[in-house]
Amino acid sequence: STRNLVTEGDDDIPAEELTGNENEWELNKVYEEIIGVGPAQYIYWTISFLVAYSDYAELTLIAIIIPYLRCEWQLSPAFEATITISIFFVYAISAIFMGKLSDMYGRKTIMSYTLALLMISAVGAAVAHNKWIFLFWRSITGACIGANFATVVVYSTEFSPNAYRSVGPLISILGSYASMFAVNLIGFFFLNAVGWRWLIIIITLPTIPAYILLLIMPESPRYLCVSGKTERADKAIRFMAKINKKVVPENVTVFCHQGQELGSFKQVFSKEHRKPAITLSVMYFCNIFIETGILVFLPLAFMSSFCGSAGEPPNRDECETLSQEDLWKLSLSALGSIAGCIAAYFVGIYFGRLKPLRIGNFIQIVVFLGLYVCISHAVTFGIVTAIKIINAFVCMMIWVIVPESFPTIIRNTATGLINSSGKSGAVVGTAMVYLLFYVSPIAVVTCFVVVAALSFGCSFILDKETNDAVLTET
Repeated sequence: STRNLVTEGDDDIPAEELTGNENEWELNKVYEEIIGVGPAQYIYWTISFLVAYSDYAELTLIAIIIPYLRCEWQLSPAFEATITISIFFVYAISAIFMGKLSDMYGRKTIMSYTLALLMISAVGAAVAHNKWIFLFWRSITGACIGANFATVVVYSTEFSPNAYRSVGPLISILGSYASMFAVNLIGFFFLNAVGWRWLIIIITLPTIPAYILLLIMPESPRYLCVSGKTERADKAIRFMAKINKKVVPENVTVFCHQGQELGSFKQVFSKEHRKPAITLSVMYFCNIFIETGILVFLPLAFMSSFCGSAGEPPNRDECETLSQEDLWKLSLSALGSIAGCIAAYFVGIYFGRLKPLRIGNFIQIVVFLGLYVCISHAVTFGIVTAIKIINAFVCMMIWVIVPESFPTIIRNTATGLINSSGKSGAVVGTAMVYLLFYVSPIAVVTCFVVVAALSFGCSFILDKETNDAVLTET
């Protein structure tokens, strides 16, 4: 039996202080003292990893197959940009509305529909016989991964004790960056052997086990409890306890705090939450501008046609594609993203969120200044790896802060909005790279430096540590 308590307090207020009844336990107390961390969390984290995998997998995929599409369909630079931008543009719109719908109808419900549609869109893109049909299906893909990633980071935080809450975003972001490594590695082995159409199908295969596990496991207990679905919340809690070989005593009544209005945009931009909402939106815009800009910039820079001196643009008339060596370098550099992500998690535990974020942003600027030197000669593997490490570090730190900055009742709506602002940055960043790279690669790097500096400045507007970090880790 699960009871809801309408309150404006924090999720972590001891139950006995609110109810005077020692048998009424707040949900986090049940997580910490009964359920613990075990197989149930491992399954949920696996779902989060595989769902997040689809995010950067699809974005990395389009970056490495664009040269093949250019050769097959004689694409112009504008249409190359349109294909990639369409994914991000629809992604941004989807993240806003699907984040709110996830607060209204549940994390599991939204992700199960979008994962199924993602598999369909992959098949549609693989069999597309012209560029317009391909563009349509990739837009559908953008809508699906926008909904998934806006939801999965929050989903991954809601079934663990507070002390383990930041593990969820770590697993999700690791899934994203692991997909960058996996896609490039799979491309290394299969792209030239089976072609780009089969590569799309292969890359989408991890969606199948994610979908199956999602159907098996119950909805997020914290979401169910907060939204008033008490019977389902109680069943979900006891189901998790059973998987972990624990028992929730029959005399224990579990409660959590229920908001007056679930998933409200008005609450996100209320006086209390306005500053983090706007500031994090701008910072995420900047860093996804950089992240996706680099994602499409590096394959172009690595291609053998990039041989101009002093930053001169390459010759686009030749039908160049990525060599095996290029794909191998991109795969190895993606390991830098994984390393940066893991480093951010442990740094966040011991030093908080804000100071490491500011230091990371500053190093970002320094690394891009170093890219100025490399661009005049050749983009080296070392500078590429450094870029991957520091970008992943900053993005991971932001994504730990984002869900922690808002209460459960608006957590997914807020992350949907912020994720949408990030993908708006992806639209601008991708367009900038495709349209400027063949004119002046140095101009592209200049844009990266300016945007990194803007993010660095915004980090000082966030003037206090997140509640979760203060209470459970720092």
